[in-house]
Amino acid sequence: MQNLDKISLNFIISTGRTGSTLLSSMLNMHPEILSVSEEPFAYNLYPKYKNVINWDDKKIEEFCYDFYLFSEGKLEPQFGTKQDLINILQEHKSNLTGEKAIKLAYFAFFPNKDKSQVNTIVDKELKFHHFLEEVAVFYPTSKFIVLSRDPRDNVLIKIKRAIKKNKRPSTIFLAKTWNYEYATLSKKISQLDSNRYIKVKYEDLVAFPETELKKITSFLNLPYQESMLNYDEKFKEEVKRNESVIGETVKQHLTLFHEGLTQKTNTKKVGIWKKELTPAQNNKIWTICGDTAKTYNYEQENCENISYFKLHMLYDLIRFYLDKIAVPGIYYSMPYSFKYLIKKIKYGKNFKNGTWATKDFYKTTLPKN
Repeated sequence: MQNLDKISLNFIISTGRTGSTLLSSMLNMHPEILSVSEEPFAYNLYPKYKNVINWDDKKIEEFCYDFYLFSEGKLEPQFGTKQDLINILQEHKSNLTGEKAIKLAYFAFFPNKDKSQVNTIVDKELKFHHFLEEVAVFYPTSKFIVLSRDPRDNVLIKIKRAIKKNKRPSTIFLAKTWNYEYATLSKKISQLDSNRYIKVKYEDLVAFPETELKKITSFLNLPYQESMLNYDEKFKEEVKRNESVIGETVKQHLTLFHEGLTQKTNTKKVGIWKKELTPAQNNKIWTICGDTAKTYNYEQENCENISYFKLHMLYDLIRFYLDKIAVPGIYYSMPYSFKYLIKKIKYGKNFKNGTWATKDFYKTTLPKN
């Protein structure tokens, strides 16, 4: 393992169904990059552990407890075990700091990957629009890859996903979500030095993967590696290797929503909104997202700005405001101790027999206190 002080921590930030898992998989093929996804412990644990310098066995156990406590439930199948995390922290116990412990936690992901050359961590996150400015301060040398996708395709893909999960998709809700998240990102990212972020379009990534990956690796101060284009072979190999331990729910999830990782990049899903959404839907999405979409270099094409509001949409608009703005805004503005208490009340009781995050795959029981 490289000197922890020299290992850089960086982030992919996007909304869901934008190709972030694809990009993360590509980057993870690079021998110097460790790219993991959707477990925001770098944000959640930093306030509590940033000033901790005495890392005895009890503190390491507490850190592991909190790591699982704040888990988004998306550790499987990329994470190893709690014991892997303990072993890594114990190995560096004599010179641990909060930031070093967080960096080391990433090394418990992808246990089959050779990490001897890793000097760059890239963490894929979908919620950083809520607190990007805080993360930028927590990790002042971090860089951000802002990944976007045409809002019309993004909404369409999310509609399809909702239908697969037997849910009622709302075009208004999904379009409002895209616009809010990317408008917020634009505002916050513009406050950073320009050398700390790069914008990447999904459309360019799948059409010109080598060109885009060269831009990204250069941005991360790394050499380009052709092996990054072989992510599909690696993904199929990992799924086959872990088939006996991956839970059925995860298998179904991979089959339904990450089938593209088994294929080479292609543009089959670019511009599908033109064929699969109605003109009314496209006009509605563009009316909501158009101004923000233009800042990410998306064209209006044949869409029109319209007056779309109908009384029956009020429910979805209220739900959007509550789910995406009000409730997260209240939660993320709380002092850390309040957020910790909420998590403890909500999930702590499940730790008696291993959390939902450790069920089946992790084979571990966390402390009860």
